[in-house]
Amino acid sequence: MRGKNRKARPASRPCRMAATVLALVTLMAGCVSVKTSLTGVSTNARTMESMDYEVLGEAEGMHSAFRLFWILPVTPRADREKAVEEAVASKGGDNLIFVRTWQERQHWVLGTVDIIHVRGLVVRYR
Repeated sequence: MRGKNRKARPASRPCRMAATVLALVTLMAGCVSVKTSLTGVSTNARTMESMDYEVLGEAEGMHSAFRLFWILPVTPRADREKAVEEAVASKGGDNLIFVRTWQERQHWVLGTVDIIHVRGLVVRYR
């Protein structure tokens, strides 16, 4: 009858060590720093095809890239044109005017994420 009324034993030392290591790794995998900088302001993203257009509203697009261990590219480079395409497509337009562009760089323990943001007014040609 020894095993029936035994009190719960505290976790063994290897289990506590493993839990501590797992907690530390989880905490260290977070974002270490973020740097944001304005990279441009322009009247339009692409050449205007016509001056006869309607404004559909403001939109924002972004495109990102990740480098493992800060040097090994895992994804293609961040592309401003893809960010513009995303913003224009979100409103179903043709171009972007009064464009503001900024870049964000996030430093993580495992690598770096570069994000290009684009915001402006989406227009559709008539």
